[in-house]
Amino acid sequence: MNKAITLETLLSEFARGVRNFRGVNLAGSVFPLVQLSHIDLAGANLQGINWSGADLIKANLANANLRGANLIGADLSGANLTDADLQEAMLSGAILVGAYLSRANLQRAVLSGAILKGAVLHDSNLKETNVVGADLSEADLTGAIARRQDLEEAKLSGATLPNGEVVFEEGDIEKVPLPTTPPIAEPMATANETTVIECTNEQVIQRLILQQHLLPSTYQSADLKVVDLGNHCYQLRTVTETVVAVVEGASVADERVTLFVEAPFADLVASVLQAHSFLPTQYLSDPVPAWQYEQVPIPAGSEVRLGTARQLWKTWWLLLKSTATGQEPAQLQLLVGKSWQPIRDIAFSPSASGGVIIKTAAGDRHYPADASLIWLESVPSGSPPTITPAPTPPTPLWNGVLKFENNCLTIQTAAGPVHVRGENLTVTLGGQAIDLNQL
Repeated sequence: MNKAITLETLLSEFARGVRNFRGVNLAGSVFPLVQLSHIDLAGANLQGINWSGADLIKANLANANLRGANLIGADLSGANLTDADLQEAMLSGAILVGAYLSRANLQRAVLSGAILKGAVLHDSNLKETNVVGADLSEADLTGAIARRQDLEEAKLSGATLPNGEVVFEEGDIEKVPLPTTPPIAEPMATANETTVIECTNEQVIQRLILQQHLLPSTYQSADLKVVDLGNHCYQLRTVTETVVAVVEGASVADERVTLFVEAPFADLVASVLQAHSFLPTQYLSDPVPAWQYEQVPIPAGSEVRLGTARQLWKTWWLLLKSTATGQEPAQLQLLVGKSWQPIRDIAFSPSASGGVIIKTAAGDRHYPADASLIWLESVPSGSPPTITPAPTPPTPLWNGVLKFENNCLTIQTAAGPVHVRGENLTVTLGGQAIDLNQL
């Protein structure tokens, strides 16, 4: 028999460290985004609850009554749902990675856009279940009640079907390994040998993205160097010739930076890019994982956030909950292309394909729940605004190379110092005139 308990009591006990709530009755309770990871609700009556976006990671929901439950966008990774009644439950966009659903009744449930990678669904009932766009890759459906044509609306790479057949999508068996780095283009030949100027890693990256190139001089650190490919294109490489990033564009305003996310020093490059208002605007998976960065103005008093569409939806819900009745919630803005669009509403899509609908001033935009997005959050009243750091003036490239004292210009070379004496001396480096008083 189910034990009656209020959700407020459960949350209070949960906060004190209690996890065993087996057999409780919380039918019809409404608490979006509730945080109950590792809770034990085996045999509980949770019929018709609205726990959308809830954190139920590794929760024990074995034999629980979840009929008609709203678990849209909930995280049930590793949860135990063995023998659970999930008939007509709404699980659009939910995460059930590695969850246990053996003998679970999912008849007429909605799993559109849900992620069930590696889930165990032995002998489960998937009759009339909506799995359009669901990720069932590597899931085990042995003995499940389901029609093949229904399951084929989901991603099934590596999944074991009810008859024991393993699904191999085209290209799964003999995959050609991708190169770990893109091919290295050779730099343009120059008539004169270039001068190498030593810098820190941060200085090399900064001068690259801010286009402070003083050719025919080049600059490098103990780890990184810049290679000119010609036609306003440069590569950032390690000294062992691994390509880290590529910069293209005649000016900073129209510059595009491709950062290879698995390359050495990628995190350092990303931090320098974001310090100068460069944001990741497009993900590239071929030929190797990479992000394209472009410079995007960031309004004063705003903070940049990077996350999934599901995380943005949770942020939106939290803002709505924390806003007093009659007041407008704090403004969120979505990055669309290179412009910020004010967000008016966010909801999970009721369509079979699932996903998130974000209503902006420029119209509705549909995204998969795990799509990577960038948005702005307003700084709370009374908090200091987040200001994007201004470009740090770089250390002059001629430091340690040129010195001027008593009408004598000293140039450090590999063969030793060269001294030039005289009055009214002028120095030009890479076409840029240098004030001798700065040396």
